[in-house]
Amino acid sequence: MKAKFILSFLLVSTLFGCSTAAKKMQKTYNAGEGMIVGTICIDKKIYNGYTFSYCDDIPSINDYPNEQGSFTYKYDRADFKKKGKSYFLFSVAKPEGKYKFFKIKIFNNSRNNISIMEIPVNMKFEIKEGKTTYFGQLNVNTRKKIYTVENQIERDRIWFAKKAKQIQF
Repeated sequence: MKAKFILSFLLVSTLFGCSTAAKKMQKTYNAGEGMIVGTICIDKKIYNGYTFSYCDDIPSINDYPNEQGSFTYKYDRADFKKKGKSYFLFSVAKPEGKYKFFKIKIFNNSRNNISIMEIPVNMKFEIKEGKTTYFGQLNVNTRKKIYTVENQIERDRIWFAKKAKQIQF
């Protein structure tokens, strides 16, 4: 009996522990909400964790953002890999409004070297009630600490169909 319990626990732990990033992604939204979706491309993924923070796009006192949320890819396997680049699918479901990504925080914890770097960003997006909107592909170059956004909608439609069929855009 004890052996069956341990075996069951190990099986369930393995299934959840090895899940890909897309399985953690939010795939639906509630009434009064909408969703934005896209892809994050990290060139030569060499760090342990990447956190993407977003907030409402309302001017705030002293320019401190009113953080609404974030998502992290930490030790995750990429949804797709091509030519040394890791691609992660993402989605953000929120009430209708204007938002922006304001920070990318990169974490590294390798042996005796622990470091955190932050890349300030200002990438605006709008969420419309009852709609799924395509953001684009966010390219992150960790060596140069720069980012760009490009349209890869046709490819991303195929990728979302493979990993998150519920999301249509």
